[in-house]
Parts: sequence; structure tokens; C-alpha cells
Amino acid sequence: MNLTPELYLKFAKDVEPEIFENKTPKFHPEIIRFIDSEGQYKAVAVFRGAGKTTLLNKIYVLSRLYFAAEPFIMIVSANEDKATAFLEAIKGSIDKAAAKGYAIARGKAWNKGFIEVMINQGMKDEAGKSLEKKCYVVSLSAGQDPRGMNIDNMRPTLLIIDDLESKVGRYPIDSNANRQKLRSWFYADLLPTLHPTRGRAVILGTILHEDSILNNIVNNTEEMDAKQEWIYIKIPIIRNGVSSWPSRFSMDKIKKIQSTLVSKGMANEFYQEYMCAAIDPQKAIFKREYFRYFKGVEYRADEPFTTITVTDGVNKQELKIRRASKIELENGEKIWLKECQIYTVADISSGKGRDQTAYVTFAIDRQNRLFIIDITSGYFTPFERSLKIIEIYLTFDPERIGIEKAGMQNDFFYTIDTIQKLTGVNLPIDPLSHGGNSKNKRISNLEPYYRTRQIYHNASLNATDELEAQLLGFDPETESKSDDIMDAAAYILQYIAGRFFDESYDEIYDEYAEEESWV
Repeated sequence: MNLTPELYLKFAKDVEPEIFENKTPKFHPEIIRFIDSEGQYKAVAVFRGAGKTTLLNKIYVLSRLYFAAEPFIMIVSANEDKATAFLEAIKGSIDKAAAKGYAIARGKAWNKGFIEVMINQGMKDEAGKSLEKKCYVVSLSAGQDPRGMNIDNMRPTLLIIDDLESKVGRYPIDSNANRQKLRSWFYADLLPTLHPTRGRAVILGTILHEDSILNNIVNNTEEMDAKQEWIYIKIPIIRNGVSSWPSRFSMDKIKKIQSTLVSKGMANEFYQEYMCAAIDPQKAIFKREYFRYFKGVEYRADEPFTTITVTDGVNKQELKIRRASKIELENGEKIWLKECQIYTVADISSGKGRDQTAYVTFAIDRQNRLFIIDITSGYFTPFERSLKIIEIYLTFDPERIGIEKAGMQNDFFYTIDTIQKLTGVNLPIDPLSHGGNSKNKRISNLEPYYRTRQIYHNASLNATDELEAQLLGFDPETESKSDDIMDAAAYILQYIAGRFFDESYDEIYDEYAEEESWV
């Protein structure tokens, strides 16, 4: 049987339909698929209120028991009450599944912190061989001794660490001493209990501190994780400018949460707990007080849409574009975009799967103020990336479009050439070079412009929160794992402080000189 997130969700919905009050968000199957993928050590940083505990206990654990007969599951949480509550939820789901006729039932042990689960009890195959299997689930709280945890000479095959870190309880995360104690227990005591070959560990939670175990794993800055090859995903409440769970958290609701926290002087909590961006005040070079805003961009509503249909033989898409005309400031002043210099800069995905592509469009007025008028980001196919550039160009009419020419990104220049031929749109592309500057140095060079309040964010763009989360969580001494938008934004400096062009630019141009050029 092919075990898929869709199978798990369908099963859980039949067993407990009441837990599906809100429409299942796309990231729930994403988390299940990630946990079930290859790799022994997984980490999931997710926003507060994401329903992860229900997803784990009432959907994932139940499904792993029923469909995969997972031999030994250990569930770990911040304190005994939480760990016990998680196990009680699993017990309730097992009883409900059994009552509906599924071949899953209580075993001999059914205690507060330990249960035995029977799968296919009394069943045999056509040859008369027993199909019956025993599975075990144990709950554990932070700091509890996990050594010697084996049943029938079996160590845990699935270790689920849910909300290990907490603001209260035995190890309050605000204390450095408590963080060190919990970290020592996590690496020296908990992880070694895992089955050495079959075991899988997954830690899920909300980032509560920049020095938390989860944040250190996600940012690969934890010195003790060298023996484990962790892979991770981050799921903030806003991704690519839209709510990660629209039926539960509308953008209006998210903005209210943010404004409430900001009004109470708790802006950092919003970025940490909702945007998965931990902030160390001692290391952060971008401060929230540096951010300035304008109301938004006005579009030519009195003009018809520009419509372009693009097909490459496999893909087909229609673009409906309305041209931008003005910037509206917070004081009501309006600036014509035709009186500004406009540039689009891009950070193209490297093709490794985790990276996103980001396009940031700036308008620079006569007072040398830099307005970020548009942010477009996401996981795009090469065809979609090129369409986005066409859409941005026809909407904002940038003078130049800067794209770094390096590595995997080189292939994209050929894709751009193709899309220009298909659409008849000539794009003013600049192949940019980093000029020997590291990514962190490029991003750090934005700081003086923010500190002197020269850069303005578009208050009407949902993606502005994503950019700010990346900036506030940026540590210039650590390689950032979430930097697509701010890395793209940093390339604007090549237009306002001198550009670096790739030396092979002329050769590439000559190659296409006989045909339509992409310059």
C-alpha cells in the first residue's frame, strides 16, 4: 500500500470528522510528506496555532499505527501534563477507530504513560499465517530519563518531539541555564534512545527563542548537532504573500494579531512565533524602528487590462496585467512612477528544492528614497519564473532587470530568451555578478540605507511581513537559511552604488546577436 498524506487524512476524517472544523491547509500534507520522507532526523518550525498537535496525534500517529504498524513510538513534550494529554488523545482516537470497525484495538497495557496497541488482532492471511502485530506508544516529558527505554529488545522506531521548549515548566526557555540543561538532555540522553538503524526522530514546534534547540537546528548553528544530519522545513503564517491557512487565519486576522503584539511592545514575538524568524537583539543589525512605510501602489484602473497568452507547447497561461501609475505615501502625497527610476532585482532559485525565487521591484524618486513597490516570491518552475518577469515588466516598466548570473541560474537566461520570443516582449536584462562579495556582506550593506530611513516598505503588500521577518532574523555572522527576498533586495545596491557585470556578458550577447536579443 502506498502511504500518502491523502490516505492518512481520509482515514482520520472517517474516524474523527469533528477535528476537521477548518479546511485542511496545504501545509498539513506537506508536513506529513516531509516526516515520511528519507532521512533520520527532521525538524519542523511552524507558526503558532498551526494545528500541529492535532495533526501529529490524531492523524499522523494513528495512521502510522494502523497502516504501518509502527513498532515503537515515543512522544516527548515539555512537561508531564502535555505528554500525558498527547497520549490520551491518541488513546481516544484508537478507541474511536476500533468502534468504527478498523482493525486496531487496545492491547494488554493501557496506562497513563504507556500503551500497547493491537493491529489486525486475530487475523490471518490465506495461508493461515497470523497478520497480528503489536505496537507500543510511550509518552515522556522533558528531563525524564529515557535510558533503557526498550520493549521486547526494541528501541523507539519513531521519536516525536512536540513542543519540547516552553516559556514555563521545568525548563523555562528565557533562562540560559535552562536552555543548556535541556540541550544537554536532548542530545546526550534523548536522541541516543532511538533505534540505531530503523529509528526516525522529528522535532516540531514554534520558535520561542533565538537560542532554542529548534532554532539552532533550523539555522544549523547548534554545535552539538554535528553527529546528526538534520533536515528541516519552516512554515510561517504568511508564505509568498498569502496566509498559510486562509480558512483559519485570514490576512485581516493575521494583521490584527500583528498589530496587537506590536502595540504591546511584543513585535519580536510576532516574527518569532508566527513568522518562524528568531531574533537575537545582540546580533540583529536591522531594527524594526528602521522600517518606514508608504500606503501602496495605484494602478491605471481606467485602462483595460493588457492580456497576453503564452504557451511553450506544454504549458499555457494567460496573463492579465494592469499597469501601475503612482505611489501613495502615508500623508496622502502621490508620486508618479514615470518620474521615478524603477529597477527589478531577482534572487533565482538554485534548483535544490528548498530555495525560493524572489523578485523585488524598487522605485527611486528624486529625493533618492527607495520604495519597494512589489515583492513576488515562491517556488516556481522555469516557465513560471519567466512569466513572472514578463508580468512584472509590463506592470511596472523597470528600466533594468538585474539577475545574478551564476551556477544553476545560468540556465535561466536561456529560458528568458525563449519567453521573449514567445511574447514579443524585449526585457532589459542585466546579468549581475556578486563582485566577490558574500551574500551576508551584500545583505549587510542594506543596513545604512535602513538606518538612515531611505528605504520604504509597501504597507499593502502581505509579502512585506516576510521581508521584515528575514531582515530582523538576519545574523551577519551566520549563513542564513531564509534570505531569498532580502538577498534579491540587496542587489539594488548595484544600481545605486555601482554595478558589477559578469565578464562573459559580451560573449553571451554575441551568441544571440543573430536572433532576438534578451538585452
